[in-house]
Amino acid sequence: MRFTKAKIVAAGMILAGICMIAPQQLRAEVPQEQMDGVMGQSIKEEMNDTQISNVSTQNDGLLSTYAMPQLLGATKAASGYTQDFLDGSFTSKVDYTSVTYYHKSDYEDAQLLNGIDVSWWQAKNKKTTALNWEKIHDAGIDFAFVRVASRDTSDGSIYEDTAADSHIQAALENDINVGLYIFSQALTEKEAKQEAEYVLDLADKYGWDVTLPIVIDREKGSHNRLTGGKLSKAKETAVCQSFADTISDAGYQPVVYASYAWIKSYIDTDSLEDCGIWIARYNNTTTSNAKSGEPYADTAYDYEFWQYSSVAKVSGYTGNLDVNFWYKDTSAKTGGLKATVGNAFDPVKLSWGKAADDVTGYRVYRYDKTQKKYVNIKQTSSRSYTDTDVQSGKSYQYKVRCYWTIGGTNYYGAYSSVVKATVPPAQVTGVKLQKRSSLYLTLGWDKISGASGYRVYKYNSSKKTYESVVTLSGGSVTSYKVTGLKDATEYKFKVKAYKKVNGETVWGSASSEYKTCTTPLKVKNLKLSTKSSAVTLKWGKTSGATGYKLYRYNSKTKKYEKIATINSGSTVSYTDKNLKKGTTYQYKVRAYKKYENSTFYGVCSTVTKITVK
Repeated sequence: MRFTKAKIVAAGMILAGICMIAPQQLRAEVPQEQMDGVMGQSIKEEMNDTQISNVSTQNDGLLSTYAMPQLLGATKAASGYTQDFLDGSFTSKVDYTSVTYYHKSDYEDAQLLNGIDVSWWQAKNKKTTALNWEKIHDAGIDFAFVRVASRDTSDGSIYEDTAADSHIQAALENDINVGLYIFSQALTEKEAKQEAEYVLDLADKYGWDVTLPIVIDREKGSHNRLTGGKLSKAKETAVCQSFADTISDAGYQPVVYASYAWIKSYIDTDSLEDCGIWIARYNNTTTSNAKSGEPYADTAYDYEFWQYSSVAKVSGYTGNLDVNFWYKDTSAKTGGLKATVGNAFDPVKLSWGKAADDVTGYRVYRYDKTQKKYVNIKQTSSRSYTDTDVQSGKSYQYKVRCYWTIGGTNYYGAYSSVVKATVPPAQVTGVKLQKRSSLYLTLGWDKISGASGYRVYKYNSSKKTYESVVTLSGGSVTSYKVTGLKDATEYKFKVKAYKKVNGETVWGSASSEYKTCTTPLKVKNLKLSTKSSAVTLKWGKTSGATGYKLYRYNSKTKKYEKIATINSGSTVSYTDKNLKKGTTYQYKVRAYKKYENSTFYGVCSTVTKITVK
């Protein structure tokens, strides 16, 4: 589509507004008098409404005979548009229909997006989509409404559109946003709720990613159920509201689809709450064509979607397609942005209010002094973000805006107000062990830029809390020897950085928990005895040990070699057999501790010698 955002005075051409049914029905025979699909007006009735009589018909190759609008001559058209109308409109030229359309100036600042709506009439064997969705998207189509169900039956029962999932999956795979609709014939609020629940159940069953509204399609059916019901304006509005309430409660945006004439006669748009309008009007403007009163007056209600033709030609499909405009309002401003500082575990926590119900997500921006501009630091679907990439004592400025991803492109709302925050030191990272012994552990960690110092915490298992061990002055001091520990015992540590700011101490977040254990004590009281070409070793039990390693000196290699591993901390003896008589042997023993897939060794015992008898 070529979009012209200009208020023009033109001798335009009037597109004959002959409306035709967009979503056709299952098990329906075409009525003898062809209806236009937008609330059951006949061709003659629509002509009377639009004051246009130059009509021809065409078959689109999939459906029955259609009324196809024909353009009038420029001379006739020019006389119809008033200067006020032209000044209050902007135009767009659509390649799919080769027609210039007039849009209400109210929507001039909205994103004007192109879409289609389909049902099983655009499918092979009523199951597999007949559209090449990649080409459809390349042709400029960014969204699609898909019929998923219908009540157009002789007994008023609801059935599933068997081509819906095929359409939807292919559309989503090609970055086309999807909405759902049901061909409704509901006569009561209870039936409207039933239709809404039917659609919601299908969405849940197939797991569809629905980002557009869920629509109740109000129009004449094959069996005249809705028109035969002769609902009053109040009753019809109540039926639509019941559907909308059920959809809203499920977290989706509800919309009512109907023709210009049907909305005018049967829907009290002022009474509809939290429900959008999708107007069907096969003309080059949605305004009234009545000769009496103000000519070409705008509709008295707002609408978000306009179905403007049913005979469009879009690359990717051989037949005619229904085409729609979407006036996407992207002016929503994100409000309520707050920054929370001083929390030891969240250096800067941002939160904000909901900009709109249908946003894809939000972008968080932080001011970069080097680049002298706001830079995107996070894209999220939630309404909060914690910025940990900060330095102590520095001030930061943030702002947020929402965005919608439509047709694979992001469209952005207005920026929030700016918030400022002076942050504490960043979270300490890289805590590690530098040296281990049975009575002390030396910890190290990464230096935090701008920190005035650090505090080391040790977990007290009896009190189930972390307690301060030491507070270190100096941001460059990044290690500490924790003494007074017990051998072969697990210990847990955390480290915090702090910053002195204007006489106050601002604490950063604690590091992640680091845990390790001390080594066993040195094995004591190693004693040897010999008998029958063997040496028996005995030693004192080491508390907390998992077991022991025994070593014997090899005079040839001049190294101590392991001769045995004792896998019990309670076993404190071992007999070394098959030794050479009259030879002197040297032994030593050390305890070991198994801890989380690692083995830590204590100091070897004093070397002890013995000559074998």
